[in-house]
Amino acid sequence: MTVTAGAAELTDARKQEVIARINSAVSRLHTMSCSFVQTKHLSLLSDKMVSEGRMYYSQPDRLRWEYTSPYKYLFIFNGNKVYVGNDSRKDVIDTNTNKIFKEVARIMMSTVTGTALSNAADFDTEAAEEKGSWVVTLVPRKKEMRRMFAKITMTFSKSASMISELSIYEKNGDRTDIKFKDVLSDAKVDESLFSIP
Repeated sequence: MTVTAGAAELTDARKQEVIARINSAVSRLHTMSCSFVQTKHLSLLSDKMVSEGRMYYSQPDRLRWEYTSPYKYLFIFNGNKVYVGNDSRKDVIDTNTNKIFKEVARIMMSTVTGTALSNAADFDTEAAEEKGSWVVTLVPRKKEMRRMFAKITMTFSKSASMISELSIYEKNGDRTDIKFKDVLSDAKVDESLFSIP
């Protein structure tokens, strides 16, 4: 989501207050599940690629990101293991031996849960307020991360302090927007969803 012209930039004090509120909500979050719609905007094409799926999270380090349409693809982060696969190919990566995957897993987990907001070593943070939501922009500080993306914007609902949208801006001008729908927090999540096949 891009910050609209009507958004009000937050003062440093207000930004810290908002981040503390989001962090407080996230620290109490044991599980989360939702459906999502992902739209990939390619800078060289006018077409958009839209895919849908489900996401499940369980504290402290388990995440299942499952694409269900128009293709099936699955990511599972469980501790130090990452599973990536579909019907024709399956890979299990040990993040202790693969620094890139460790970084991707950590960033993905921290952006979905919102804990990336207070990670000053990784990101410079800006925040704005819109009707009913806060929009936080994370600009990577580390060179390796800057090679992966230019910035991430995260939209949080004011009412629940929960993430509702995530946009990843790549260096080449491409952008991926993810809208989270039907978010359930602290509902029972079947632990077998995080099993590495």
